[in-house]
Amino acid sequence: MFPFFRPLQILKLFGIPIRIDPSWMLIFFLLTYQLATVIFPFELGLRFRRGVQFDVIALAVIASFLLFASVVAHELAHALMARWRGVSVLGITLFIFGGVAQIGDEPDSAATEFLIAIVGPLISFVLAILAAGIWIWLQALEAMNALPRLSIFLYISVVAFYLAQANLLLALFNLLPGFPLDGGRVLRAIVWAILKNQRRATFWGMVSGRGVAVLLASVGIFFIARGDFEGGWLLLMAWFLWRAAGDAYHSLVARELLKNITVGEIMRSPLQRVSETLSLRELAESFASSLCSPALAMDWNGSAVGLIGVEQLKKIERAKWETTRVRQAMLPLADMMVAPNEAALRALRVMSEQDRDDVVVIQDGHVVGSVGRAELARYLQSKGE
Repeated sequence: MFPFFRPLQILKLFGIPIRIDPSWMLIFFLLTYQLATVIFPFELGLRFRRGVQFDVIALAVIASFLLFASVVAHELAHALMARWRGVSVLGITLFIFGGVAQIGDEPDSAATEFLIAIVGPLISFVLAILAAGIWIWLQALEAMNALPRLSIFLYISVVAFYLAQANLLLALFNLLPGFPLDGGRVLRAIVWAILKNQRRATFWGMVSGRGVAVLLASVGIFFIARGDFEGGWLLLMAWFLWRAAGDAYHSLVARELLKNITVGEIMRSPLQRVSETLSLRELAESFASSLCSPALAMDWNGSAVGLIGVEQLKKIERAKWETTRVRQAMLPLADMMVAPNEAALRALRVMSEQDRDDVVVIQDGHVVGSVGRAELARYLQSKGE
């Protein structure tokens, strides 16, 4: 629930945060290494050239970045379509298997689900066609001897050919009918439209996703049995898809459960209160045994101004606790407030949108409690989720 390494935000596009997971670095370096040592030297006829091939390494780095830019375009298409259809978007995260557009809620209709799902592969197909067009054009020029050997145009041709293949594979892989891949979401949209029941459609989407996972695992085992250990990647992808399919279904069930309970029924109340002028060392020493849940930070006028808890303490080096005040480490209350009569799902949405682990509960202008991911998790566990 609280990952040790959080994704790092690198930029925003159309107001949508783009983040990279630490696992992305692994696949980026592996891909660059493969391009620089195997694929591009073969394509350029440089397999036997001695010394460090700095030009090929640079080309591999550029191609890797362009491929991940293509993944961002794919996921950005999902995100913009979701926003256009009235579904909130939390961001896009790149990780070891590509990327994912994180939306704030489930689509409200089968049509919305279909449009959000299908637009990503369509963009990948368009990028594949554009890259293939560049490659065909340059190949035609080369056939007419209009391009000198190892010119910049030859480098562009090699990268274009690679991007055409990669985007085509990206589109085709995502269209596999396994939820939560795009093809699985298209399948869920179709079943949803037929059955008029989102939960049942999601269940059958999960079944399809796990079916595809079993197929990938079988192919991976076959490759490994033949001595091709790249089948290990298929096994890893199968494991990921199996888990993701189940998580997507249980996430929907959890959201339905959180719609049926109010914030006031599961909130923590009353909250501990501490002065915003306390140093973090004083806070740690005074509340070492009881600061399990966030405390309410109060100013000189007795007004609540923020939340402070163990998570905030962990973000500050112990050597700085003496000189750091609660007001400097606390979470401000702005944009993290819910009412006790609102559904618990609303609290989860606020936490997700603000990247917070807790929100405060306000009634008649006063803080009456707080609710966090821990309370939501305990409630869902009590319901078997």
